[in-house]
Parts: sequence; C-alpha cells; structure tokens
Amino acid sequence: MTNDDLKKELSRCLSCRLKPCEKACPLGVSPHDFILAAKSGDYQQAARLIAEKNPLPQTCGLVCPSIFCQAACIRRKIDYAVQIPCLQAQMIERGNLPPLTLPEPNGKKAAVIGSGPAGLGAVFEMIKNGFYVDLYEKESTLGGAVRLIPQSRLPKEVLDKEIARLTQNDRVTVHLNTEITDFQSVKAKYSTVILSLGEPIPRTLGIKGEEHCISYKEYLQNPTKYQAEKIAVCGGGEVALDCALTAKANVEMFVRRRREDMRIDKNKHDELDKKGVVIRALTSITEINKTAATCTLTTISNQITPEGKAAPCPETQKSLSGYGIIIQALGSYYPKEKIPAGFITAGDMTGTTGTVVEALSSGIHAAKKAIEELK
Repeated sequence: MTNDDLKKELSRCLSCRLKPCEKACPLGVSPHDFILAAKSGDYQQAARLIAEKNPLPQTCGLVCPSIFCQAACIRRKIDYAVQIPCLQAQMIERGNLPPLTLPEPNGKKAAVIGSGPAGLGAVFEMIKNGFYVDLYEKESTLGGAVRLIPQSRLPKEVLDKEIARLTQNDRVTVHLNTEITDFQSVKAKYSTVILSLGEPIPRTLGIKGEEHCISYKEYLQNPTKYQAEKIAVCGGGEVALDCALTAKANVEMFVRRRREDMRIDKNKHDELDKKGVVIRALTSITEINKTAATCTLTTISNQITPEGKAAPCPETQKSLSGYGIIIQALGSYYPKEKIPAGFITAGDMTGTTGTVVEALSSGIHAAKKAIEELK
C-alpha cells in the first residue's frame, strides 16, 4: 500500500462514537482508536494500541476475514467497509512491533500445551499477569496450524517475528519436540495447566471411495509432493481457499452451499477468479471411483431450504472425470472423549474456533479463567 493509498483509506473511517468495529473484534482491538492515531501520523502509537490486545497483530491483519470488524463498519452503508485488517497490518509494519511490557513476576508458573494461536494467546495473557510459562510443542517449530497458511497470504518471517516477541523473554521457556501424554503428572508441577492441542482429526466426506482423498494438512505441509493436471478441493472455507490458491494445476472447488455463503472475503473470490479456479457451488460429491491414474466423481446438486440448509436435489447426479488429486478441506475436530477431565482447554479443543483471531481470543479467555481460579 502506497503512502497516498494509506492516507486515503484512513480518511474513510467515520470515527463512529459507538465503535461497532471494536465490539465486533474477538480480541477487542479498537480500529477507531488506532486509526485516529494513524490519521495524526503516529503510526507507532497505532501499533502499540493494536499490540496491547493482539499478540499476533500483523498476522491477523493479513489473514483476518471480513466477518468481524469490517462487517460491523458503518461505512458500508455509504459505499464499502474500511479495509481495517489491511490498515492494521500496515500500522504494525510502519510503526514497528513494540516490545512487550511485563509486570513483576508473581512467583507462579503455568504450563501451556500446544503452541497454535490459542496456545500463544494463553501465553500472552499469562505473562501479562506476571506468570512464568512453560510452553510445550510436539513439533519442531511454534505456531501450529497457522504454519499451514501459504506464504502468499502470510509470510513466514512475519509469523516468526511475532512469535519471537511473545516467547523470547525471561518469562517463557519453550520446549520443542516434546509431546505431553501424561497430563496429570504435568498438572502436579504447575500452578495451572492450559491445554491447546489443536485439531488432530481432519473431517471427512463420509462417502464411498474417500480413501482416494488426501487431507488439507497433508497437502499444505508438502504441496510439491502432490502434483496433478486437475485437482478437486472439497470445501468452501479458508482452508479450502489456501489449498486452491496453492495448487499449480487446474483447480475445481466443490462447495455444498452457495458461493456467497463461502466464509472468505470478496478479494479472495477475486483471487480465485484470477487464478481460474472453478467453483462448483451447491454441489456435493457422493462417490469417488479410482481409475488408472485419475478419479471420477459422482456429484449431486443441492438447494437451500427455507431453514437455510443445503439439501440434495433428486435426479441431479453427474459424473465428472480426470481428477488426479482430491483434497478434503473441510476442517478438523478434536474428539471430545479424548479431552481429559479437570483441565482448562482452549482453541480447537473447545470446538468454537475457526479463525486465527478466534483462536487467540479463546486462549486469552482460557488464561483469564485459569487466573481467576487461582484467586
């Protein structure tokens, strides 16, 4: 964004007295306040205001969907919403990420197991309240599922810088390549333990032939391993978007609902169109058949019922062939029966998060609950 473009976008903010954008942010960041600082030229103050509430401020600015602050923006009634996430990312880039300001230690130590955005949110809140934190991660790097977001959407150097700011201090001890399975023994060593183990099980289509699919995690972890002339992506959310935009081949997205129901921003729709991705909206795959080198898909058309659900239309079956790779990008879940009793959980273990900002918020709220229980 050029300086002129930035000033123009900042000027579009109406400085609403009721701050609906702030109320819509899962972290309570105030676009009203940081834009006001930015309008006066104080990008450093703008960055500080954002980073006080958001431990991954530039990351969220780059990947946040429009369903939060932008959806609440009053400017939409005139023309279109202020590009708040973009402005947030610009403020951190131009104003620099301020160092963490931490209170005196309170002598208590917490364990956070899992370093995805929910775990990092928990770390953020705990150290802001004087705790020492041991952060356990079974992989060799911190970040969890955020690491799967393609470089084109989230440069790894941005994420690395923000995680380093949060964890490279005298309050946080990081334990990489450390998988915790005996939670009770860990619990005995700490004042409190927060579990943020992510979503280990990808959701599946539940149809005949789905063994010929790969999960979005498999694909995004090593996209160069999976090459084909034609790729099918099952799903219409951000994960499916990442798969479609990462693929080098001809891509078709199969979406159960309408295109306008997809939980992605308009500019991402534009990116898909520019790349030539075919979006087969209101279409479900009902069967997959493997031939020599490709797969044939049996599909059925859907319609939206008066209750707002996607329901199959009778006698609308089609057969589509030539797909070299089929990616299931329907999200994941954590089995409730595997959640140990008596622990505070965050993120995907709660079944209530779908975006980075929601996961951060979940971790922060889990930490607040842990702190309250210790009083």
